Amino acid sequence: MLNVFVKKSAEELDEPSKKAITSQLKVGEWFRIDRNVIDENRDEIYRKCIEEGTIGKKLWKRFKAANKIANKNPDQYPRLIETYIFEHSWYYKTEQGMRDMCESVGEGMCDEIICDLELQIRTCNGESATDLFKKADKLPCVRVIKLRNGGTGYFGGGAANDFNGPPADLNRNNFNPNNKNYKNTPYAFRQVL
Repeated sequence: MLNVFVKKSAEELDEPSKKAITSQLKVGEWFRIDRNVIDENRDEIYRKCIEEGTIGKKLWKRFKAANKIANKNPDQYPRLIETYIFEHSWYYKTEQGMRDMCESVGEGMCDEIICDLELQIRTCNGESATDLFKKADKLPCVRVIKLRNGGTGYFGGGAANDFNGPPADLNRNNFNPNNKNYKNTPYAFRQVL
């Protein structure tokens, strides 16, 4: 499958963060989600999900719902989005502190829709459905997200913390601004104009 991303130098980006765009999701680098690529590869995404049986069918339903919400809210979910996973380099951060970190580098914290768009673009970029919702996540920390309802979500697994959930794992909780989080890391996004 053709790689749909181009890695750019920090100088080419001309962004305050001076971080490169990456074609593979990595800590400390911006990752591009192109919704046009998702639309063009919808049949392939569907096929990969359905091949995985019941769990794949559930994930496909989740993707369909996310795409519908994204299409109805183009100002919130533009055609190009970039996401950023912070390197965990602190003892703890509060939930509010994590949200503030995301606003300092982008437009805020990712939500479950952006996470589902990320999974779809990773499928388009050659990752298998098995890698995304059956195998343990290779990223070091679970990512903290802001749910659409204002709650706090936990996305993916955390290899560095012996949490072997797959990348597609999504757990929901209430938002507690003063809750101290010791092991997870915030997940930021920015729109690409």
